[in-house]
Amino acid sequence: MLVRPVVETKSGPVEGLIEEFNGIKGYSFRGIPYAADTSGNNRWRAPQDVESWVENFDASSFGPQCPQFRRGEGGFRDSIANAYEIEIPEEEPPQESEDCLRLNIYSGDLAPKEKLPVMFWIHGGALRFGSGDNYLPDGILSKGKILVTINYRLGELGFFAHPSINDSEEEFKTNFGLLDQIKALHWVRENIENFGGDPSNITIFGESAGGFSVAALLVSPLSKGLFHKAIVQSGGFSRMALHSSDKSSNGFSAADLGSRFGEFCGIPNNDDQLKLMRELTIDKIIEVGKIGFSSSFYVDDKTILAPVMKSFEEGANHKVPTIIGTNADEGTALYWGSPLADVAPPVNSVEKYKLVILDKFEEKAEKILSIYPASDKEEMIKSSKRLLGDSLFGAPSFFASKFMAERSEDIYFYHFNQKPSGKAGEILGSFHAYEISYVFGVGGLGIIENQELSDIMLSYWTNFAESGNPNSEELPEWEKLLPGENKWQVLGSEVGKKDIDRIEIYDLLQDFEFKGI
Repeated sequence: MLVRPVVETKSGPVEGLIEEFNGIKGYSFRGIPYAADTSGNNRWRAPQDVESWVENFDASSFGPQCPQFRRGEGGFRDSIANAYEIEIPEEEPPQESEDCLRLNIYSGDLAPKEKLPVMFWIHGGALRFGSGDNYLPDGILSKGKILVTINYRLGELGFFAHPSINDSEEEFKTNFGLLDQIKALHWVRENIENFGGDPSNITIFGESAGGFSVAALLVSPLSKGLFHKAIVQSGGFSRMALHSSDKSSNGFSAADLGSRFGEFCGIPNNDDQLKLMRELTIDKIIEVGKIGFSSSFYVDDKTILAPVMKSFEEGANHKVPTIIGTNADEGTALYWGSPLADVAPPVNSVEKYKLVILDKFEEKAEKILSIYPASDKEEMIKSSKRLLGDSLFGAPSFFASKFMAERSEDIYFYHFNQKPSGKAGEILGSFHAYEISYVFGVGGLGIIENQELSDIMLSYWTNFAESGNPNSEELPEWEKLLPGENKWQVLGSEVGKKDIDRIEIYDLLQDFEFKGI
């Protein structure tokens, strides 16, 4: 009979599995609850402590995913599948539950002579979908690091405000998904040593909404001291942020959106609205959420004190070594793959495109149209994709890095330009999320076609997790970004320091927030 590993946690013992990950022996512990069920009265509350247990908790399989809507045809994955000319196989819908605050731990050694660095992954998905279950630990374990992946509340369940939500020392008005991430970090700090990990050496990293989450954790006062290094992959650094309760320049707050959401659910805006919303079925919440209510981090003077980019500009971020970067063609798959994947792009004519540019950019419009032209519909679509990627990811990441470098913080800035071969490369280029496979050293969203580059990136990331410096003797040198320097580390067929060739574009987009063309 195979003996399964048992590790003690503050909540109780967990029983995992001994597995082989690409030929490397490792230990996996899946689906561990780090907080209580978020249903009922715990819906739209900060995560609560999980009730402890005495018997071994079976950590051999993933726990339920957080409720989320499953997109129809035309979404992000379909964009990629079509470019690769492959079909996405139909799968059984995963188990979903509000009892979804679970984490997964992968360790190569439960009792190492020296405690192992910990890499804490936050998944992407527009803060609306995804889970921590889909990321393989093989590469990270091969480098002697521990991988932790998590679930956090999504959509209107995770990023929601309402006038009836009380704000006190014990309660929070909003950003429940962010609070989940912070709760998971507390759990890791308290328990990871028993899995062979070093609680004083935790690196948070994530891509897309996961990268944006890392940026938010870098400025949240509640996360200070819970991690020691950070990696933002294609995360964006928004200048926009509704206040949870104070009216914005548009005349409404995040709480107003919450009341409106309740009305769309069929519940009148009165004193009982929130109570009745807590009794709604998950299916109803997910259905109404498809309409497109905002899911973002909100300023609440507690978890987030100011728009994320403003915090970086003012130096109100935690001073830890940080990697930031983007892909060369961020917008190609996203243009057709917004969270509302089954709706057509809102601009479907050259004339409307130009009017939108004029409206959004005013005196800069002529210059913008020269960089992102639209002589016909095909060119308009290409320009829209480029503008989406440059404005949502490229420019904000550049300026956040620049602000940090000007304060002589340890910042490493990259530009990933590897692209798939053949038709996929022609259509998508170096698309959003393509680098994930290269970072993890395991194929996933896109096949690894440059194994040497993947080996380099995996080494950079894991070296950084260990020491705050991505370099080692066998790797191309990656220098820190210096004050006033306009250079980045190119990661592609060539690896090395290059001049940034998009400075003019980024300067034009510095104060622009792309909301969809």
